[in-house]
Amino acid sequence: MSENGDVSGNGKMRAVVARGYGGPKVLRLEEVARPRPGKGEVLIEVRAAGINPLDWRLRRGEMRLLTRFKRTRVLGRDVAGVIAATGDDVEGFHAGDKVYAMLGGVFGGGYAEYVAVGADAVAPMPEKLSFEEAAGVPLAALTALRALREALSEVKENVPHACDAGALERRQVLINGASGGVGTFAVQLAKIFGADVTAVCGARNAGFVREIGAARVIDYDEEDFASGEETYDVIFDVVANRSYRACKRVLRPGGVYVTTEPGPRQFASQILTMPDDTQARVVLAKPSGDDLSMLGTLLDAGRLRVVLDRVYPLEEAAEAHAHGEAGNGTGKIVLSVRL
Repeated sequence: MSENGDVSGNGKMRAVVARGYGGPKVLRLEEVARPRPGKGEVLIEVRAAGINPLDWRLRRGEMRLLTRFKRTRVLGRDVAGVIAATGDDVEGFHAGDKVYAMLGGVFGGGYAEYVAVGADAVAPMPEKLSFEEAAGVPLAALTALRALREALSEVKENVPHACDAGALERRQVLINGASGGVGTFAVQLAKIFGADVTAVCGARNAGFVREIGAARVIDYDEEDFASGEETYDVIFDVVANRSYRACKRVLRPGGVYVTTEPGPRQFASQILTMPDDTQARVVLAKPSGDDLSMLGTLLDAGRLRVVLDRVYPLEEAAEAHAHGEAGNGTGKIVLSVRL
């Protein structure tokens, strides 16, 4: 392998392709064309790929208007691996570097042996993580980070863009859906920021979310946080099963309800609440190598940890989707890619 990468072979690779819409069985392991890095891109030899709820929503056809004209449907927004080659005008990365990235586009393309991605979305992989652990980070952690930043910028001016302890000055933050992929990072990041964190999850995960930073845990089977007496500066509704209207009574003046699940109701709330003393926000994660580098520092320092639920081989992507959709996991589901 030369400095710019010399990928030998027949120009093909294995990838999990979604053939049509439907259940997990529409996912098929096939041989497809291997991508080549363009200007400003790197080619990553994928060693592990993260699975997110977005993937099975795309597979089921919930976003048909965005996907109907896409011919090659390879899912996956999270990858960790080794740079196999670099395109023109790429600086700071070389063949052989261990990296991780959040992929853009509609489908992403991470359930594959290789993927080409813009170098600005890539960051050095945290030294203390395995490929499988690193693949569980990008989309979930970047989503949690951006959602908290957006919400807190409304609650308190000049919230730093680095994770500085004490930035929230003991703000009260509630995470609804605290034991999932995004939720586990949100609990930890809010704690790192200096917030008092209330986690909403099932009883079986109560001890775990306390362990990663929650000061208080609400069992959703026993208590409705939106009907309680406690009030919060930020409600991060990861699972989007409570509306802004339902949560408004437990938001403090100046408080913010934020979700990462877009929909007509959520966007309408964002527009209609602009004059109010409480706010609703819809936030979507974006690829960012800079933010991944910052998160990598926290991961290597042991201040942030990756919670893996299960690891499946690439050829068992359908089984991994079925497990994720059952909704009983804790943390991230990852595919291991072995060439």
